[in-house]
Amino acid sequence: MSTNRITTICVIRGSRLRHAIWLLLAWAGLISSSAQAATQGETALANSPLPHERIGTSREPVKVHWVRLQGYFDGTKGHAAMLDELKADVQNCIHAAQLAGRETRPPQVWPDYVQSTQSDTYDAANRTITYATTLLYTYDHANCSLVENRRVTAKLASAKGVCDIDLANKTAHGVCDTRAHADTPAQTHIGPQAHAAGERAVSPNAQMRAALAAMEQAMKQYGPVKTGEHKTIAGIDCEVMTHVLGTDGTACISQSGSFAGWHAGTGSTGSGLELELSGVGGLNARATKAQLDAPVNTAVFAPYLASGFQVGNITKRK
Repeated sequence: MSTNRITTICVIRGSRLRHAIWLLLAWAGLISSSAQAATQGETALANSPLPHERIGTSREPVKVHWVRLQGYFDGTKGHAAMLDELKADVQNCIHAAQLAGRETRPPQVWPDYVQSTQSDTYDAANRTITYATTLLYTYDHANCSLVENRRVTAKLASAKGVCDIDLANKTAHGVCDTRAHADTPAQTHIGPQAHAAGERAVSPNAQMRAALAAMEQAMKQYGPVKTGEHKTIAGIDCEVMTHVLGTDGTACISQSGSFAGWHAGTGSTGSGLELELSGVGGLNARATKAQLDAPVNTAVFAPYLASGFQVGNITKRK
């Protein structure tokens, strides 16, 4: 992740810094959309079951707040311009192929967005996991057909550290213990600058450490701004929050629920679920489904413990 992207995360108001970090890291810069999916891949993604629905119930469930976010990435030109550019590239490809006498397979259907994703986040009091599927559409230079690039990942995090999971290749690395962080103490909802300091301390990447240090310093000077505007999204009330760092990004945060989720802001006693993002680092996303205080199978936090996974660098922090 670039320093610019980490700096973008910094401008999200302080009480939501933690969630923005995990969403943008989990999505690896490719942000999503759900609206009227046009390709088979987009339709399948929008209609896919949630992770806990695929796993099924358990005799010993864990209580969580969960949310499915669907959105899109605007880039520097806007998502419409990105799609127009893809169409123009395909037309140029077709023209060149015709001149060369090659067969072409131009797209019959165009995607709604060039870059799209869907994330499912589960927040317990002591840990969180985000499943993310990203779609990036390009084209085949040989026959001008549409190419769908799909990436399916998950990120488990707690005070112990982070376990990065590649669900497609069945690999995991980081702090990926056999209990999936179940024995981690509940998250302490400290100030965002303290959280940035903690992330900086465990980050293995020097560039990211430097960016997080800058973020920590910025959050010491600027705090979150509540707009007072409330929305109901996926049946849950949330309040729109913004910031004072010079951009127009906002997030709608729910404070409902019987306990503070892992992503909850400073001093929060509610879920802290992020139900909408607007213009945050180029991201626009909205919850299509969400539930507070939901009992789910604890296996939802441990996809890497399924058969066939190669798990490396298993560590236990004291």
